[in-house]
Amino acid sequence: MTGLLLIKLLRDLRTIWGRIAMMVLAIGLSLVVFSAMLYARSIVESQETIGYASTNPASARLLLDPAVPLDQMEVVRALAQAEPAVIDATMRSVFSLEIADDAAGSAPTQLKFFVAAPDDPMRIARFDVEQGSWPPPPDGLLMERSALAFLRLKVGEQVKLAGADGGPVTLTITGVVHDPSLAPAYTSQAGYGFISTDTLPLLGMQPSLDQLVMTIADQPGQVEPSHDRDSIVRSALNVVDRLKALPGLAVEEVAVPPPYEHPHHPQSSQLLAALVSFGALSLVLSAILSATMFDGLLAQQIPQIGILKAVGASSGRILQLYLLLILLVSGVATALAFVPGILLGEAQARRILSGALNIDITSLAVPWWTYGSVIGLGVGLPLLFALAPLVRASRRTVREALDDRGVDRQGVRTGSFYAWLGKLHGMERALLMAFRNLFRRRARLLLSVGLLATAGAIFVAALNTMAGVQAIPNALVDAHRWDVELKLATPGSAPDLLEAVSGVPGVVTSEAWTTVTTGVQYAGQVNVTRTYPDQGHGSVSLTALPLGTSLFDPPPVLEGRWLRADDIDAIVLPQTLRKTLPGIGVGDAIELPIADVLTTWRVVGIVNERSSATCPCVSIANFEQATGRSRTANLLRIATDRHDLESRVAIGAAAAQALANAGIEVQSVRPFDTMIATTEEHLGTLVGLVLLFASVIGAVGLIGLGSMMSTNVVERTREFGVMSAIGAPAFTVFRLVAFEGLFTAALSCVAAALPALLLTMLMGAGLGNLFMGAPVPLVISPSAIFVWIVIVMLGAGLATLLPAFRATRLTVREALAYL
Repeated sequence: MTGLLLIKLLRDLRTIWGRIAMMVLAIGLSLVVFSAMLYARSIVESQETIGYASTNPASARLLLDPAVPLDQMEVVRALAQAEPAVIDATMRSVFSLEIADDAAGSAPTQLKFFVAAPDDPMRIARFDVEQGSWPPPPDGLLMERSALAFLRLKVGEQVKLAGADGGPVTLTITGVVHDPSLAPAYTSQAGYGFISTDTLPLLGMQPSLDQLVMTIADQPGQVEPSHDRDSIVRSALNVVDRLKALPGLAVEEVAVPPPYEHPHHPQSSQLLAALVSFGALSLVLSAILSATMFDGLLAQQIPQIGILKAVGASSGRILQLYLLLILLVSGVATALAFVPGILLGEAQARRILSGALNIDITSLAVPWWTYGSVIGLGVGLPLLFALAPLVRASRRTVREALDDRGVDRQGVRTGSFYAWLGKLHGMERALLMAFRNLFRRRARLLLSVGLLATAGAIFVAALNTMAGVQAIPNALVDAHRWDVELKLATPGSAPDLLEAVSGVPGVVTSEAWTTVTTGVQYAGQVNVTRTYPDQGHGSVSLTALPLGTSLFDPPPVLEGRWLRADDIDAIVLPQTLRKTLPGIGVGDAIELPIADVLTTWRVVGIVNERSSATCPCVSIANFEQATGRSRTANLLRIATDRHDLESRVAIGAAAAQALANAGIEVQSVRPFDTMIATTEEHLGTLVGLVLLFASVIGAVGLIGLGSMMSTNVVERTREFGVMSAIGAPAFTVFRLVAFEGLFTAALSCVAAALPALLLTMLMGAGLGNLFMGAPVPLVISPSAIFVWIVIVMLGAGLATLLPAFRATRLTVREALAYL
């Protein structure tokens, strides 16, 4: 580059520093978001694998009935380790008790206990003891770190429980553990406690364990646990066959979760992929914005390009000049965004790892290619989008450049559209001129309106999606009309259950249901599930409900139909089960083990169920016919005459006491509010994600609006001078510029309407299937539309205010001398 061109570059930077700063801001803001999400994804994926693997998670868990006494555990372990592919085996147990809260009207909270023998070597499913020591004393327990925060407890405090026999029990928190294999306690609205078998008698239980926990290799003799679930299942079923040698011992369930996959891995992985995708989208929009701004700059400098060519500058030299300018802008933006992107990415990774995965960060290192991708896209993408207008401008001839009037040559004074405009009567002259001026550079108008419409569509769609997410708890309230749910320790007579609670004050309606854990059938008629150690994530329950229920509205049917009274072997599946049973459809047969009975069902419908896992569903009559059980139930759902939390808790406690008086043991009492709280906690991350998308895209769109209006005003400086020379008042010029900005904003709002609706459906389907296995309810938020219209119109007014005021202050000589 020659010295004269370099001088021109420096003078241009000084002249247009405001627009340069806006371009740097737009690119830098989007690059910060994109790079942060990319860094966060790399950190989370590596740290999640390291953290989860550090616990040496069990490959398979066999649920045994009855529980094995301490003196017989070695026999069970020996049989398991006789299987060639089994690396190691031990005995554990998991169960839940309710925390007795002294606060009136508070919902009962479950405390899940993870039990091991005092001398367990802790080679499998281990955890880190951060405070205290293992094993705790018989009257003590270790509490998981996230559970302490969730329950607002401290080491040394006492926890009051309702023991297995119904009596009160008090345990002291003697230490803190960290178990990265467990999801944070707040997501399941339950605490995690770790005890040894020495504590079981105090809880009213025998010192025995009912889970055989194993790590399994792909081949005999290997010491590395398998990552192939099918291989693990085969070996686990071989162990089941070996345990048949022990009389009186049965295997109720074989739990094999996805190997080396955290319970929240699917959500975190796809969440981060969505974050990176939206970050990339914002980066693309900012690149389009920079291209729009450069196009305006080039349009302003076309006469200068003609003069440069007239004095001997080649097209290549001119192209080099402007390429250097855009590289300077993108390079500065990338440099400014580099460190904030790293810091934001690390913060986001910490938030996801600790808040959603319960994993500590051991390293913040990311692969080198992530830095290369950020630098390459930050520098190269704006250049790529701006290349076409740069090449087009540099190839103009001297005559074309000096003859440029800033308007399209075709259709300015002719054409049906302009003829139609000329026939309009009754419109104020300034309004008509402003509307006609919009189409003087139709390509730029389309680009500007397209950018604003894209930002508006994404902004409105994001807020619509957030409104849909926030509507899910309300939809659950509408579909579930029960107030309290009582789960029994063992099935009881349905008539007896209903009779026991019929006289409880506040009970309006009660229904007896049955829910049982089930899984995909494997050879040997053993219930094989994907259940994780917390007994919640990955589990599938079959619900038998009365067809005439008044406490539950069937979810929307996607395929087939709902259950009918004349069905014999009908089952309705949720759409989420298709991940486990790909290809399953209406009319197919499905085998489900229930306890020790293998049942066969015909799929009659697929339903769209969000958050509340009621289905798979069958009728109680069909369930009793398939299992041989008659008029039994293990779940009681009650509608009360008052629907506040305090009333629900009080009536639930009274109903539990009535059942206890009738000799029926209640395992847990759950008010409806607990289900809503769990749903809202799981959806909280999604709401925050949607707000982030909307904020970033909205900011990029507003920067683009301000840039476009500033460019339009600057390049029409000579026109304003002519208007002033022929006597146009300054206020007319001001209104003309303001009307153009408002018209452009209004056109973008109209253009964004249909894309916003389509994007709402796409975002709702994508994010809903990611988090809930079902699309988010389609909700069109009037407030979202109103907010965006106000932002765009107000932004247009503010964006044109300063340039329009500057245009009114120009003298005729200054305006006409402007190049």
